[in-house]
Amino acid sequence: MKMKVLTIGCSALLVVASAVAWVQNAKADDITTTNWHGNVAFGLSLARGNSDTFLMNASALAAREWNQNELKLGVDGQYGLNDWGQSNQTQSADSVHGFADYKRLFTERLYGDLNIDGTHDDLADLRYRLIAGPAIGYYFIKSDATKVNGEIGPSFIYEKLGSNTLSYVTMRVTERAEHAFNKGSRIWEQVDYLPQVDKFDNYLLNSEVGAEAALNTRLSLRIVAKDQFNSQPAAGRKENDITLISAVVYKY
Repeated sequence: MKMKVLTIGCSALLVVASAVAWVQNAKADDITTTNWHGNVAFGLSLARGNSDTFLMNASALAAREWNQNELKLGVDGQYGLNDWGQSNQTQSADSVHGFADYKRLFTERLYGDLNIDGTHDDLADLRYRLIAGPAIGYYFIKSDATKVNGEIGPSFIYEKLGSNTLSYVTMRVTERAEHAFNKGSRIWEQVDYLPQVDKFDNYLLNSEVGAEAALNTRLSLRIVAKDQFNSQPAAGRKENDITLISAVVYKY
């Protein structure tokens, strides 16, 4: 199963990477109608000796802005092993996540949003979780360097958590802030709160904070801390998952 998940994750990243290559070629042919941009990131940690560990993370993002529209497509995944290569080898990470987010600006700051998000996390016994729904959003601050926005709207969740298949409606409340420095460096944070509308003690609370330092116009170093909280996890699993991810990023 773990190799199947790893294969799926790598395949998804290859698809996005292929799309990136196609976009780059399309830019040269029609720069006025195809203005995609984004990045591909990869991180790897290996240890042998007193500790034998393996951890890989990868992600890809493609974004486009045209007229009053903003579109983002992304995929990321992690795979890790403790006691790597030993008879008592165990998984330390095995997850795949993807999303599509579309925004339509009604004014310079007010917009409508449609978000689709899918996750698999083997260690959390989450076979799959699909979240989809619209929202209304507003940019409280919107400049070339700084953006602060919030969103609220209903979402539908369909998931298989442990042996249970669940579906329910939530409210999605999202807050995000980002600030870009000179030479391509930036910091950001985001919080997503999704309570079940008829059972508020069942909720997801996801937060992220990250920083990226530019090495040159194309390459940068990234570090991201994520906290994923599920108030009602699968049987035998903990409510909270915290991860710290570092990677090298190629921007296009």
